[in-house]
Amino acid sequence: MIVKKQTFELDRLEPVCGATLQRVRVGYETYGRLSPTKDNAILICHHFSGTSHAGGRYSEADAVPGYWDAVIGPNKPFDIDRHFIVSSDTLCNFNVKDPRVVTTGPASINLQTGRPYGMSFPIVTIRDFVNLQHALIRSLGIERLHAVAGPSMGGFQAITGTVQGPERGGSEGQLFRTG
Repeated sequence: MIVKKQTFELDRLEPVCGATLQRVRVGYETYGRLSPTKDNAILICHHFSGTSHAGGRYSEADAVPGYWDAVIGPNKPFDIDRHFIVSSDTLCNFNVKDPRVVTTGPASINLQTGRPYGMSFPIVTIRDFVNLQHALIRSLGIERLHAVAGPSMGGFQAITGTVQGPERGGSEGQLFRTG
């Protein structure tokens, strides 16, 4: 399975800490096709040192596939013949030096100063990762996810997004509405 990295950009994100980030960018990949009713989408959230490259390869020559390639693909547990899989990078992604990772973090240029944020980058949380993923999912026209999954820190994101309601920072009930 050959995949393509795409970029999602949000004009503004307000992390839980109260700061404001301008022009927030994260990379993402998709596998499979979104159904006409948009009810077959599954979000895969990556582990701490992971990236959005969860399945497939960028080219036939790639030696190593995505980290969850064993479970994403035709006739695999995350079956791309039935589901549309979305996997995104997170804010402050650990792999910022990987040219295929798109992330806004301390190495990004602060639009107000023209220099990298460095230590002035605001503290971000799992909830901030989830809020950005929610915006990405909505930008794809998806109102409800079939499921959300992920290993390790990805599991924290999945749980946070499925339980986060208005009283916990969500705007419309659960951010990752599933079912």
